[in-house]
Amino acid sequence: MDANKKKAMQGRIKKTLEALERNNMNAAYVNTDEEALKLVMSLVPEGSYTATGGSMTLRETGIMDYLESKTDLHKEYRDAYNASYYLASANAVTEHGELYEVDGRSNRISAMYFGPEKVIVVAGINKLVPDLRSAVVRVKTEAAPANCIRLCCDTPCAKTGECASPAFDENHLGALGCKSEERICCGYAVFAQQRIKGRITVILVGEDHGY
Repeated sequence: MDANKKKAMQGRIKKTLEALERNNMNAAYVNTDEEALKLVMSLVPEGSYTATGGSMTLRETGIMDYLESKTDLHKEYRDAYNASYYLASANAVTEHGELYEVDGRSNRISAMYFGPEKVIVVAGINKLVPDLRSAVVRVKTEAAPANCIRLCCDTPCAKTGECASPAFDENHLGALGCKSEERICCGYAVFAQQRIKGRITVILVGEDHGY
């Protein structure tokens, strides 16, 4: 990201980190991918039992390479619930300190909700949004179409670049959209106040990553 844009976002980043902490999530900001990888390595010791949700961010930052080469990474979805560390990204992070996650099979959001001892969420600052309304719109117009193209899903958004129901409709959250059998927007989760303080750690990276 351009240095001037990054500097202009510092106030929003600070506000978001403080809100995440109030919601009982550990929160940190790093400028570069190298710093993100170094922080994850300090949090996740070599040889640890790890699992992940599908994430371009983990791949782009080099974190996935570390997990695959230096930890006991389990790729079977059901194994994730017993992991010491579960790593994923977010579809959006709000300035109110909320994580917004949308999933096809709900393996990622279910593991984030319950099971693994620690959850580490790594997200580029392109995922930062003002509120949940903006998070919903972001998924419909940015994240879902790009991910469906990446995963070769036969969905309307992969063809048109936006959800079949791109507008925010507070009365039909999640229900409106395509009816494709390959739809990836099936489970929706908002992570706000956490019962177990510090179980979730959010690392914001000062780069654009993932979708």
